[in-house]
Amino acid sequence: MVDTERVRNLDALIERMETGDEHYRYSVAWIDLVACGSALGRSVLTRGDHATFGQLVDADPGAERDPLAFAPGTLADVPSGVPNVLNRLAVRAFNEVWYRKAPVEHRSVESITGFFHPLDMVGRWNRLYGRAGFLQYQFVVPFSATDTLREIVDRVASSGHASFLAVLKRFGPESGGMLSFPTPGWTLTLDLPAGVAGLDRLIADLDRLVLGVGGRHYLAKDATATPEVIRAGYPRLDEWRAVRRRVDPDHRWASDQARRLDLL
Repeated sequence: MVDTERVRNLDALIERMETGDEHYRYSVAWIDLVACGSALGRSVLTRGDHATFGQLVDADPGAERDPLAFAPGTLADVPSGVPNVLNRLAVRAFNEVWYRKAPVEHRSVESITGFFHPLDMVGRWNRLYGRAGFLQYQFVVPFSATDTLREIVDRVASSGHASFLAVLKRFGPESGGMLSFPTPGWTLTLDLPAGVAGLDRLIADLDRLVLGVGGRHYLAKDATATPEVIRAGYPRLDEWRAVRRRVDPDHRWASDQARRLDLL
């Protein structure tokens, strides 16, 4: 069962998530990172929980035959050799349509794929970025750093770089892992076309903002990360290294990522 609503800007979104997320098991907001001015950070917020059997049957009487049926499909595959179509003009047009088509407020039953993996409905969607591909960038900042979050959104929106897919979520308590990414706060994920002039400068600016408020970057999306950025964001890194030295003194267990980010 999913509640979907259109939210006019980032400030309204933060307020909605802070005051309403506790009533849902899942919450995620798509953010328009091209919109500026009073529409900065306008969003489509979707929040939900697993449907009961009764709710499912009411929405789809045929579900009674096999309520746990799961057969996700794709609408079509993006062909190979497609040039980068996700330029700023195209993304601006897509974001306008995506925002306007979202209901002001609506409750519905959605499939697992529709809610959790909407991109999977388009096969090989990554080809839309052309041969240069795309960069994923994800960070988390404390709940108290809403001003920094707003500055980051404004910086991306005014930079000229077009993020086709940007999602905002709220993290709960840490797990206790030495290199665990989640920590209480706001986490924003950006998908940005790679190979675009000035992208490295934008990422460097965002890094400084994130680290300046005690945030960190996701190690699974580390293409632009440096050892210095990771060291600043993960205060328990030395504990991790000590454990490694004890259990693997000969460094037989290693990866290219670990070598590049100085995790050994």
